[in-house]
Amino acid sequence: MPMIIQRPTDLAALIKSQRKKHGYTQKELAKLTDLSQRSVSVIENSGEMHISTLLRIFAALNIQFDAATDQLKHPDSTEAIW
Repeated sequence: MPMIIQRPTDLAALIKSQRKKHGYTQKELAKLTDLSQRSVSVIENSGEMHISTLLRIFAALNIQFDAATDQLKHPDSTEAIW
């Protein structure tokens, strides 16, 4: 089922839930993605990471990345993103 990611914490929750679904420990995911266990922990708590790290984690967890635009908002909207 698609998940809408709007904030880094949404991304963190997705990564953590998918890691657990696959039965991986943080250490195992770290090994698969060439990260430290500490880095995986930080990512799962904050969602903050480089895009290259995100893509490695998505590949390891078989997460498909799709991007869509919201056609209802005006491109010049001054609404705060965060």
